Amino acid sequence: MGIGHYKYWALVTILVVLILFLSSPLTSPGYPSINPYYLDMSTTVIEHIVLLKAKSDASDEDIKKLVEGTHSLRAIPGVISITVGPTFAEEWMPDRRNGHTHTLSVRLESKEALKVYQDHPLHVQVKKECILPVLAEPPMAVDYESSVVLGDITGK
Repeated sequence: MGIGHYKYWALVTILVVLILFLSSPLTSPGYPSINPYYLDMSTTVIEHIVLLKAKSDASDEDIKKLVEGTHSLRAIPGVISITVGPTFAEEWMPDRRNGHTHTLSVRLESKEALKVYQDHPLHVQVKKECILPVLAEPPMAVDYESSVVLGDITGK
């Protein structure tokens, strides 16, 4: 076999890998398929942001229960991702937390998915048993629709 034969198979292999890479979803199942080199600005998601003020006497166990309960909400249909964590202010930045100790962010596929999420028995249970008992006051929540814009994932 000549060198041309090897070049042919190398080219075929590269093309197959490239096709597989460009056609695969960027993240978990259920997430809108976004090619990192092309973004259709019509791809939108719903962001559900909740600011929480934990009681001053909330124990580490209380906060752990809040975080674990919140993470379990990923099982609700239409939920793309969930993040939750303590707020912070670095010494070089103004403290703009206004007493909010934790933030919850839920990314959903659509407005319809937000409705499913709000009414879902798991959400109702987690809110009642894991979130509200830890809070000093009612949570502040906002929802918005946004296009997903990714940064340069190539590292260049």
